[in-house]
Order: sequence, then structure tokens, then C-alpha cells
Amino acid sequence: MKVTIKAILINVDEEKINIINNLMAAFCSAVRYSFKRILNNIKISDIEKDVAFRYGLNIRQSKDAVENARQTIVSQKKLVKLNYENYLKKVNAILKFLNDTNKRLSDKKRNALIKKLDKRQRKLQYYKDFIDKNTIPPVIFGTKEMFLKRCKGLIKKEEWQELRSNRVYSRGDKTKKGNPNLRIVTIENKNFLEVSTLDKTESNRAVKVNFEVYLPQKLSTTTGKVNGRNYKQMFLDYMQTGEAYQVELIRKNGKYYCHITFEESIVTPYENLYTGHKGIIGIDTNPNGFALTMIDNKGNYKWHTYLKSNELTYTGSHRRKNLCGELVKKVAIIAKAHDVGIAVEDLKFHSDKDVTKKFARIKHQFIYRQLLTMLECTCKRSGIEIVKVKPQFTSKIGLYKYCHQYGMVVHNGASMVIGRRSYKFKEKIPKLLKQKTITDLEKFEKKNEWSKWNEINKNIKRKVGEKPALWLIIRKKILGIV
Repeated sequence: MKVTIKAILINVDEEKINIINNLMAAFCSAVRYSFKRILNNIKISDIEKDVAFRYGLNIRQSKDAVENARQTIVSQKKLVKLNYENYLKKVNAILKFLNDTNKRLSDKKRNALIKKLDKRQRKLQYYKDFIDKNTIPPVIFGTKEMFLKRCKGLIKKEEWQELRSNRVYSRGDKTKKGNPNLRIVTIENKNFLEVSTLDKTESNRAVKVNFEVYLPQKLSTTTGKVNGRNYKQMFLDYMQTGEAYQVELIRKNGKYYCHITFEESIVTPYENLYTGHKGIIGIDTNPNGFALTMIDNKGNYKWHTYLKSNELTYTGSHRRKNLCGELVKKVAIIAKAHDVGIAVEDLKFHSDKDVTKKFARIKHQFIYRQLLTMLECTCKRSGIEIVKVKPQFTSKIGLYKYCHQYGMVVHNGASMVIGRRSYKFKEKIPKLLKQKTITDLEKFEKKNEWSKWNEINKNIKRKVGEKPALWLIIRKKILGIV
């Protein structure tokens, strides 16, 4: 698992500022130059030699600049494809809705959907043109927002140029003591960033200049000891291994930040101390927290709870990140206390659905990726085994099979299914549910597990509608129990 620490250069004098600014300007110009040449299908090796000669960079710096430009193009092409697929699904969803004869739409609603369809189709065609021509949308180095401000005269030319030349990046190399051009060195118990500048020696080698760097370390004001993880010591220990690490130097608001990325598992090898041999906690991820349900190793229910934080759906990004950390920490404490592992859904969300304004806002704030990433990191660091399972029909199976039995909400029902699925248990459909919702049982039994639950779900929806809570209220009436 890779970790990035955010260091900062300190005690930088005017002469050294000019040296590093010149390097950043040359590197960013090289990236933009490489970007244009790659789009013109010029050979990568030719671009690297051209960049090194044109901007006075050494061959490793030029390779980093060209690779940076190439990765930008690759990511843009992937983004175009993803947007095209998402808008295609949106267009098909609206067409299906409009062509459904069972739905009675008012003229106002139909006209609104037609306008939305037209907008989606134009967007779809926009991305399709790029795919057909194998090109990408225009890329603005320095951000589109600041470019528009420059066009309107809201920022000066110098400020715009500064935004476009504010970084330098260097990939790691194990054979060159970790990093050849931006290397962290320790001299007399002080840490320095050794930078390969544009100036050359008589033997045509880059002149090295040292900048004092502060590596982050959070000390307690009361005890003086390190709070949380000691990332500074971790990185210093990592340097002793001689493994590669990458460094990116960024200028922002007159300060120079140094982002150092290295492999944490090399310094602190992970070992699963809490596994699913005794039981496992299934976790269903939601916009406002985690639903936890514990089962034993035979798939039997033990207990359930819900770790909720309603602030997640509306608070600011920094506050949300802190709340996510608190939720994840609670989950780890619970797993350790019960000496069990954790099972989660392997979620892959796409923005391919047209939804109401209220749900769109909630979905936009649904930082599931951050929740699951932080949970995975914490589990690895704490020695807790984490298992990822497919998310299909977890909520529906939990709702129709377990919620009424154990007095759970639908999210805890889903988390129980997630836990059972981690043990590869199959979810058989109760006989009474099949008898009351399926007409052709012989044809039904030939289907696979998920197809069966899909048909059950469709038949129940025709009777109770889209709201899951209605099923729990009137299930006895539908099944003929009362």
C-alpha cells in the first residue's frame, strides 16, 4: 500500500528560490511541449531527446516530463470512454421510460423528459466524436477556472504563468538510491531535499543543491510523543532499504510543498491477526454511515448495529474526512473486540442514472470510495482480514429473507448477506415466498440464484411499490400468514 507524506521546504533563501523556480518552469514547459508532440503521434524516444536538448533537462527529467504528459492523455481517453458509457445508459433509461405504455405521463412531465433526452443525446454525441476520431477534449494546463479569469482580465499575466509552471516531478529508481533527481538526504540530523538543477558541471552533470525540508510529525502538546502513525520515522526507515520513492515538488501560495510517495508495506509488513475463522462482520456502506451485522463461521446471526453520522450527507470535505476516520476507527475496535474479520461490498459506482434533485445531492455527497479506502487501510494496518464480495441483490435478499426475522432495517439485512457471501453461502429462497409470488415454479427452478431473486423482487415490487418499508409492513398479508 502506497503512502504519501506532505513535507515542506524551509529556510529557502532568494538565490535558491530562483534556482527551483527555473527548474519548475522548464519542467512544466517540457510537459506541455511533450503533450502536443504525443498528440501528433511523434515517437516517445524522439520526444525525450528533443525535450532534454530544448529545455536543458537531463535524460531522466525529460523522461519524467514525457511520461507525465503521456499519462495525462491516457487518463483523458479513459475519462471520455467512461462519460460516453454513462450518457449512453442515461439516454437508454429515458427512452425506456418514455416508451413504457404502462406509465401515464402528463404533458408537462413528458416535455421535460424530452428536453432532458435532447440534452443527454447532445452530450453523448460530443463524447462519441472524440472516440471515433481517437482524440481527447481540450486540456488546459493551469485549470480552466483560472484560464477564464485570465481571459476576463481578473488575474495578471504573471499570475497565470506562475500557475502553469509550479511543479516538478521525479519518479523513483531503486538503482539510484531511491530517487535520482529529487532525493531526500540526512546531514547532521537534518533532512534535506537534494535537487538536480539546470546548471551543469564541467563534466556535463547536473549541479546538486540541498534544500532543508521538514518531514511531518505530529507531536502531542502534553506528552511530547508522536500522535498516531510516525510517518517521518517510517519514511526514514524506508530510505534505509534503498527502495524507490517518488517526489513531487509543488509551489503554492509562495510555499514549496514536497509530496513523497513510498510503499508502506515494505517498512511495516501486514499480517492478518483477526480473521474470519470464528466469524465475520458484514458491512453495508451508506451515505450516512456503516450498517454492521456479525455472523459466526456457519453463517448464523449473532448481532447487528448501525454506526451513523448524519453530518456526512451535508458537511464540508475536511469535516467529512474526519468523520470517516472516526467511523472507520470504531469499526476496527469492534472487529478486534470480537476477534473477527470484515466483509464489504466491492462497489463500482457510475454516474449513469437520472435521479431526483434530493437523491442527486445525497449521492454526490456519498463518499463511498473514501469510506472503503480508509476502512481497507485501517484493516491492513490493524491486522484485520478484509474480504470484498459482489454487491448484487444484497439489499433485496436481506430485505425479503432476514429483516423481519431478526428485526433489522434493510441495511443491516444487506450486511448480513454480505457476511454470508464472504463464506460463499448460497441464499436459498424460502418456500412460502416462492409459493406466493411465483406462478410457474418449474421454469423458475431452472434459473440461477440471482435470476431467481431478480424475479422475486420484480413480483413483490408490483404489489408493494418501490419503498422497502412497505414490504415489512404488509408482508404477512401478501404471504397469507394473517
